[in-house]
Amino acid sequence: DDVVKEVSKYNDKFDSLKIGRPLLVDDGDYTDLIGVLTKETARYNVAGTALVFMGHGTEHEANATYGKLQEKLTAAGCSNFYVGTVEGAPELDDVLALVQVGSYTKVVLMPLMIVAGDHANNDMAGDEEDSWKSMVEAAGLTVECQIAGLGRIGAVQELYVAHTQAAIDTLK
Repeated sequence: DDVVKEVSKYNDKFDSLKIGRPLLVDDGDYTDLIGVLTKETARYNVAGTALVFMGHGTEHEANATYGKLQEKLTAAGCSNFYVGTVEGAPELDDVLALVQVGSYTKVVLMPLMIVAGDHANNDMAGDEEDSWKSMVEAAGLTVECQIAGLGRIGAVQELYVAHTQAAIDTLK
């Protein structure tokens, strides 16, 4: 919405302007992303290990995407996959409570962000006591951090290309 608002100021400068859809819009997008996540995390998806994805989060209504992704992951049988956010809900405390109910001894933390930048390096994997890594360790679990954004994954790139192509196709 912020991008659309900002770009709208310049509508008179373009013959046509189309903006592609975000990564997760319809059920097919969720199914596709879950397929990518399960494939990309297969080596970590073992007994006793919880896979925790850190999204950005927002006060915008789009924050509901994280809860929907969690529901879809659970429905797809990914019962050891958890989604939390840095700046929205669910927060790490919510996710950690769910992880602690399970019989996990290890947590693999991964960014659910296109680029693994400051949030992934500091808020997730940093050594400060308020980082996700430190808080999960303080809960008595072994932690492994994977610092790689979704944008490096070819299948995620293809999802964005498909959304861009759909926007282009509306011009025809």
